Amino acid sequence: MSNSEGKGQNEYDTYASCLGKALCYIPTPMTVGLYAPWGSGINRLLNNVEKHMVAEALSREKKELAKSRDGPRAACGLGFLLLLCHLVFLKPQLTKRHQKRKNVRFIFVQFRAWEFAGSEKLWAGLITTLCDNIKNKFGCIPTGIVRALGHQNTIEQSDSSREWVPKKMLGIPVWLIFTILLLLAVVLAIFVAMYGFSIGEMDNDYMAAAEGVGFGLIGISALMTLKNSLMVGKNILVSQKDKMESLMNKSDFSAQLGFMNDIKQEVKVLTNFIHYMEIFERRQIRVVLEIMSLDRCTPDKVVGVLDAMNILLSDPDAPFVSVLAVDPSIIVACVEKSSTLKGMADNGYEFLNRIVTLPFSVPKMDTQTKLDFLRQVVEGQNPLADESPQQPERLKAKRFPENPLESFPLMSVSSGPEQPSKQRNGTKNPGQQIHQAYQCLTDRDSNLHEYIEENFVHMRRIVNIIPIMMTLMLESRGSMSSFSPQRVAAWVILANSWPCRLSWVWQCLEDAEQRKELGEGENDIHDEMLLWTIYENSSEGLQLVQSSIDKLLALDGDPETFQKFLSVSYKFTVKDAKTILPYTINLDYSLKRKMELLLGSRLLGRRTVPSPAKTTSFE
Repeated sequence: MSNSEGKGQNEYDTYASCLGKALCYIPTPMTVGLYAPWGSGINRLLNNVEKHMVAEALSREKKELAKSRDGPRAACGLGFLLLLCHLVFLKPQLTKRHQKRKNVRFIFVQFRAWEFAGSEKLWAGLITTLCDNIKNKFGCIPTGIVRALGHQNTIEQSDSSREWVPKKMLGIPVWLIFTILLLLAVVLAIFVAMYGFSIGEMDNDYMAAAEGVGFGLIGISALMTLKNSLMVGKNILVSQKDKMESLMNKSDFSAQLGFMNDIKQEVKVLTNFIHYMEIFERRQIRVVLEIMSLDRCTPDKVVGVLDAMNILLSDPDAPFVSVLAVDPSIIVACVEKSSTLKGMADNGYEFLNRIVTLPFSVPKMDTQTKLDFLRQVVEGQNPLADESPQQPERLKAKRFPENPLESFPLMSVSSGPEQPSKQRNGTKNPGQQIHQAYQCLTDRDSNLHEYIEENFVHMRRIVNIIPIMMTLMLESRGSMSSFSPQRVAAWVILANSWPCRLSWVWQCLEDAEQRKELGEGENDIHDEMLLWTIYENSSEGLQLVQSSIDKLLALDGDPETFQKFLSVSYKFTVKDAKTILPYTINLDYSLKRKMELLLGSRLLGRRTVPSPAKTTSFE
């Protein structure tokens, strides 16, 4: 057992750990291209990256507490009231002490692009999601105050050790003006309560003047307070998300030249608010924006999101880490097909490289990782879900359920109520056969896992198909003498990994049977012939129609692995194919039908076109 196995980690965990730690140190703004083919578990890797980033942040927090007296503070309880006072009366300064702080807080924001696919402007959904999550994280009151009081100016650097300085109005601190007005209002209120509002009875011009000035100050104070309160209330009730959505809903939205500038200003306010919170909490804050499922959207919408990331989230002081979790081949094709970039992005890879500052390709899945995921699929778990580091060890201990029939109700239903664990011909236990097939899939000594693609959806398909196919063969009294559980599992993998090439071989077999029935030529295919031999002998015909079935051939895996599978590892014969093809439920008949029509057209053409010799005789 390797060290990684002993620790309950696989190679994916190691890569996630390295990437997670790197994201804690690389300066922002940054765009990470997390590249992986469809179905390879990119979301799972991203979950593990989050876990390692949080662990690294906690470690750095402890180190910062050990060397600094000014520990971090939270905006809750009395801290929330303190935060409101800071936002209203003070403004922060970027000091050297703050720049030296190493502790960090990560805020993870997930943007699942397919949820906004119906929107006309998908990129606007990205920004509204970001604003909404920040509001929910810190509360609507602090964000409303910042937007109402116009905190859009970039925080200035200072050589002073003071992180907060008073806001000033006409050279006077705002807090002092507010305090004086409040005291005057209180004094005047007490005075009025004691002597009443009547001035004539006192016959005192000075008292009248004092009351007039006092009421004037109260009025000014009340107006200023009312104005600010209304602005704050408006920005609390109407969030950044609501504001942008209202702009998008206008009929002349597409013609608004200032819309992008408005969005830019909103993002700038958000950026400054985060900087405010950084200095208040006495730590760095990084917003990790995880962009997922973008490769499910249309080309123009994909390009819109990429442009928004490049334009709106890449200011020099922006605290954003944008993680673009996609299949790069699909994104590149979308960029090259987009109508908005005609003549500008002929090479999609170059366009993507201009945006991504840290490319990270998900590595090829190692054997142990693949086996761990296969075991989880067999046990009915979700391999894409996040898991603790101890889970793989637990899976090894558990392996398979003691009674396979409990995990596969289909077996007990199809075998009948009287003999739930027997074949109807009374020979073998079907549950045990399925159990053996799954053991072959997940056993390191077996070579089946070598032919399974590094794709979680394909793994799940294979695991789901095996019990159904074995049940069909047993219920139909199919011959199982030449098919051990391992060979049945191997055939399922063959049909799943190379459906187009297997359909071609199937069509060649049918054509040979039809020629035999019509008495056309000799039947050169016999029961003991290998399927690989049939494929090899018919490869020239496949090349002739290849241009018509390029999209179908793209469904297949590596051609060289296909050769190794049929010619070395599992030498299936014509007899085997005739036995198991009727029960092969994971082979799409429409693929074979396509080839049948192509071959039929070619044969018909050869039969109807006159030969050169006959044409000369006729003339």
